[in-house]
Amino acid sequence: MAEVTIYTIAKELNMTPSMVSRAFNPAGKINEEKRKLVLETAKKYNFSPNRFASRLSMKPIKIGVFIRSKFKVNSDKMLIGIKKAYEELKDYKITYDITLRNPLEEQSFDYESELMKYKDFDGVIVAGLSFDKYTKALKKLCEANKNVVQVQAANENVPCLFASKHSEETSSNLAAEFLQNCLKKSESKNILLFTGDKKNTQHVVAESFFEKACEERGLVLTESISMMDSEVYFREILPEIMKKYKGKIDGVYITSGFSRPLCEYMEKEGLDFSLVAFDIHENIKEYLERGIISAAINQNVSLQMESAFTNLSKYLITEEKCPEMIYTDIDLVLKSNMHQFE
Repeated sequence: MAEVTIYTIAKELNMTPSMVSRAFNPAGKINEEKRKLVLETAKKYNFSPNRFASRLSMKPIKIGVFIRSKFKVNSDKMLIGIKKAYEELKDYKITYDITLRNPLEEQSFDYESELMKYKDFDGVIVAGLSFDKYTKALKKLCEANKNVVQVQAANENVPCLFASKHSEETSSNLAAEFLQNCLKKSESKNILLFTGDKKNTQHVVAESFFEKACEERGLVLTESISMMDSEVYFREILPEIMKKYKGKIDGVYITSGFSRPLCEYMEKEGLDFSLVAFDIHENIKEYLERGIISAAINQNVSLQMESAFTNLSKYLITEEKCPEMIYTDIDLVLKSNMHQFE
């Protein structure tokens, strides 16, 4: 039988962990019937409260959150994940401070000084700093604070506590399997891959896994092209690429959220091939609705951030380490189910 924790009891009784914790504290504010139910359940499992319960009398834990994202919808979803995790943990005296940065709106930041303001916090969560150019600033933070967690993508040159992200292997296999099913009755199975900036480890890894997934499924990966995570650059190179592959492409997979230029081009030129996009935001939904995008991979950044905040908090309270990599669920979004991701 798995170890019983405060979370086990909370789940069984449909209560929050903080409510269960209050039941073990004579001064804790909780309905007496619920307190009795918690204590009876704890007795059934021979459970004694651990350090979670003692948090009520300890000093607050401070968590810094730094989010760099070109997509506001991305940042908004991460904030939802933080708030959800915080509501579950706030009775344990967790506090947090958030810094949001959109490089499309403000071109110049001193990332090192902005990150270092969190050096004395109990823990720090960072998102959007997996590119090589942020390695120096992130390393300096990690030298000053040993409890740094990465979300969405991991900069593997930096020794962080753990990362909360999607699995590139799973997303690549999901995209390849969908394209395989789309092209089951087609003699031609030529696939074009557009990756984000290949200076980002996440896109290099995704490229490798997708190449392998195509080979296993009888798909022909004709070329892998970096779009530099830039709509402007992608728009510039598209005409030449589409001219080169006119009538020769049966499917496309894009590992970056910047798929709008291709969608616009397909619609304008009347091109018809299976397109698997990445991430869910308004542009994606618009083209899913019109049938330009066949499917989209949703990596669920809200869940990634929620998982990071929850697991970092648990570590700071109990000192029980998490796995170095926490992979969250991903979804395949179609026109028929995209209402579930509003």
